[in-house]
Amino acid sequence: MERRKMLGLITAATASFGGLLAVNERKSSDSGSLAIPVKRSPHPIKRGKGTLVVYFSKTGKNYPDLDIKVGNTAQIARFIHDRVDGDTFEIVPARPYPADYDQTVEQAQREESRSIFPATKSVMPDTDQYSTIFLGHPVWWGEQPMVVQTFMRDRDLSYGTIVPFVTHEGSGFGNSLDVLGQYYPKARVLDGFSARGTAVHTNPGNARREVNAWLEGLGF
Repeated sequence: MERRKMLGLITAATASFGGLLAVNERKSSDSGSLAIPVKRSPHPIKRGKGTLVVYFSKTGKNYPDLDIKVGNTAQIARFIHDRVDGDTFEIVPARPYPADYDQTVEQAQREESRSIFPATKSVMPDTDQYSTIFLGHPVWWGEQPMVVQTFMRDRDLSYGTIVPFVTHEGSGFGNSLDVLGQYYPKARVLDGFSARGTAVHTNPGNARREVNAWLEGLGF
């Protein structure tokens, strides 16, 4: 347990601290802003009218000592899709994260501190046909996992509407909304949804009700 506290993936204070470390690693020395190599379109994109639910979710060993076959974020993504319909896209790393929880924690910290963008296995969708994109992920070290940031780097969502949703174990959104704003400063970002992963796992029915109430409040 002490090791997990030191690594800081699942507590509010240490997760935020880990996220701050990762953000500082990517700051430009002259401007103080994030030096993120986002692929931008030279002109505003005329987007389609569709809805896309994009998510990354971790299976296998999760805190606290859970062995799950359907990731907690994947559960939330399914609840969202059941209500808004549209399309879904799962971000799948080309090299899977370790099934072991502690090994995943260590790899996630290494990727964020070194700004490593892992390759993805799945072919990314043409996001230009969607006007609204739900973007979901667990919060690791206070931020989006770097494999999610690979998607964010390679897809310009600046001129659409982004709806974030996250799972966590105490950090809430952490610094992920700030990171999202650095990638897409011109995007319209709606109020997001956050839930403890353990709560989603132990009581998915309640999680679905909370998701539906949130979406109803947004007008979906």
